[in-house]
Amino acid sequence: MTRLHSIKERISHIKIRTKLFLLILVTGSLCLSLFRFLWHNKWSVYYGLAERLPSSLRFFPMPKDDFWTKLIEEAKKYDVPDFEDDEDAVNAIQPYFSLADDYTGISIYGLEDGLYRASCFPEAMLWSEPFNTFFQLTYRWIDEDVNQNHERAIKFKNGYASVLVSFYHSSFFIVPYAVFCMFLCIFLFLFVILFFVGKKIKTIARLEHAILQMSSGDLTTPVQSAGCDEIGILAIELDSLRSALRENFLHEQEVHKSNQELIAALSHDLRTPLTILKGYLEILNLNRNPDMQTEYISRCIAKTDDLKEMTDRMFEYALVFDEAEESGENLSLVSLPVSFFLNDLQEHSDFLRLAGFTTDLQFPDSNASIFSSAAVTADETMVKRVLNNLFSNIMKYADKKEAVSLSASLDQFLIVSIKNKVKESNLSNQTESTQIGLKSVRKMMDHMNGTVDFQMEETFFVAQLQFGVRG
Repeated sequence: MTRLHSIKERISHIKIRTKLFLLILVTGSLCLSLFRFLWHNKWSVYYGLAERLPSSLRFFPMPKDDFWTKLIEEAKKYDVPDFEDDEDAVNAIQPYFSLADDYTGISIYGLEDGLYRASCFPEAMLWSEPFNTFFQLTYRWIDEDVNQNHERAIKFKNGYASVLVSFYHSSFFIVPYAVFCMFLCIFLFLFVILFFVGKKIKTIARLEHAILQMSSGDLTTPVQSAGCDEIGILAIELDSLRSALRENFLHEQEVHKSNQELIAALSHDLRTPLTILKGYLEILNLNRNPDMQTEYISRCIAKTDDLKEMTDRMFEYALVFDEAEESGENLSLVSLPVSFFLNDLQEHSDFLRLAGFTTDLQFPDSNASIFSSAAVTADETMVKRVLNNLFSNIMKYADKKEAVSLSASLDQFLIVSIKNKVKESNLSNQTESTQIGLKSVRKMMDHMNGTVDFQMEETFFVAQLQFGVRG
């Protein structure tokens, strides 16, 4: 089986023109051998047809079955001429020759001296068409006598004579049989060649159909294999092209989707610090709390720095939706003190109070010993984005009648919890922006090896962030 498979593999790699040449050579040799076999056995076919076909279906004449019997019996009534110039004797024996049909010739020779006495030629040999045409063709082109000669010693009235009978009935069979053999062999030769060419044309038609499918936008249907010859290689390369086009198309779709998500995420991320900045500026414009103006200006400057850093790293944010970032590339993971998280939470808490919310802080002072020595490995900008997204949702969807609970605990992990009551108008309809913000938070926490959990407890929304702590 292995050897047979190896032979098939070698044949499949042969070029098409070489296959066609070998096929013509082998098929031509087999057809020529078939023609020689059929021609060599032509008389077997002739006699076989003569015996098996009824007389109504024979397309060639045959001698009568009782020809020889009558020929012997009638010979007793006639004298054989002593020589061929004896006209009276030759004319007297002419009725004897009437036993021959139009395709039979009879010649009489002396039994002892072998000299010619008298004869009659077949009437068909004198015809112009169609027998004479068949006879001339077979007589000239066939390298043997088409007539079947039979010589016998027959007793006449005045003694024995040698009678030579020539049958030309087979001339009507030889030419049609030769034409049939030639057409059969030519048909088989052309059938094999055209079958081979037809298979290749069908393969090319399949490739054409595959190309039309690709041009119509169908890049999922694979191109069928077509062997290892030139057409097969073309099919393989065409399927590779289809796969490449499909990958490029899917990549373009993914890039387009990522760009849309990037734009939505950046819009969502930038809105929170802009809102906070606007709030501080409005307070400054109203000249409220003059003692806090310096603090508010410092916070405004800090927010502008955050905005600048976000815009500078716009392309890095795109990696939130890219596979490259999922593998940890282009992330600025640094060691951040826990106090960084608490200070940011405190800042957001202050702004919520300015916006009319009440807050409930449940974490110790950032200078406490339990927090001062601990650190978290994270991306500073992403941490700010995470908190900005969560507090942006609070600004939009939280109910100001209930306090916003902010808590932080430290054990093996730094756990930050944010809990707020959702407005009744938003309980049944979460907007698209909220989903974009939460999606961004989840992806960014995954990239920083943290976890996030969102829950709805009756009418309260709870977000819990978990960061790994370094000793």
